[in-house]
Amino acid sequence: MGDYVDHVTKSRRLATLRVVRENEGSANESVLRVCLHQLGFRGRNASDEGLHSDALALQAAGLATVEYYQGKVRTLTITLRGVSYLERRVDPVDGVEYPDVA
Repeated sequence: MGDYVDHVTKSRRLATLRVVRENEGSANESVLRVCLHQLGFRGRNASDEGLHSDALALQAAGLATVEYYQGKVRTLTITLRGVSYLERRVDPVDGVEYPDVA
């Protein structure tokens, strides 16, 4: 079961990065939750805990920054490295699926 969970987590992180890019480079947790739901990430695959750990993983990899509006609403912003990752111009990152196409 661990391999499946890891695959879903990596896929969700890539999807999150793509959503942020498509949303003019930034998205708050409400936008991300709706978009990920529409992409098929539901239930435990899109929990608050999962979204939080994804945000931290993307930030740790230098693919996105995390900010809090008024200390409450989490917002992700894609970095130049994140854009380069989606365009396959940087090496794969552990914990984030590598895009097949830009």
